[in-house]
Amino acid sequence: MKRFGGMACWQAALIALALTACDSPPPSAVVLPGVAYVHPKRRSEADVARASEAFYAKETHGQDVVFRSVETERAGYYFYTKFAFEPPADARLVLEVVRTEATAPERYVFSTKVRPQFPVGEYVIGLTGKDAGSPKWVPIAWRLSVVDAQGKVLAATHSFLWGSPTDLGQK
Repeated sequence: MKRFGGMACWQAALIALALTACDSPPPSAVVLPGVAYVHPKRRSEADVARASEAFYAKETHGQDVVFRSVETERAGYYFYTKFAFEPPADARLVLEVVRTEATAPERYVFSTKVRPQFPVGEYVIGLTGKDAGSPKWVPIAWRLSVVDAQGKVLAATHSFLWGSPTDLGQK
């Protein structure tokens, strides 16, 4: 009987510790509603070309709004994004990417003045040129936020690995 009481005490202590540690996630790991989806994908030069370019020799984006970290480069790692709301015209899209372990996230900021066309248009954010990394590179973690002119986060989502030990230590 004495042994059972000791075991129950340890279990209670572990449960209390777990509940305390899971009090609340750090602000950088919070997902705010408003991002319908983000589909990250590596794309080659041929993948992003459209059939109309064969006739007009001019790049067209259709109903999408395309941002690239290096405007003149097309091959790279893209984030296809749709929002559940229309961001204000003065808002910014902020993409943060962790390239390697134990490095700070790289930050890319884009304006939302130009809008995708309803109903199927997307924001397409591309890390291109030197920012695309090697052809097999994928980010360790990423976070995408919509931020208004005052810096308030209106919507945010992130990859599974975004909540790193560094983030968790910044309570």
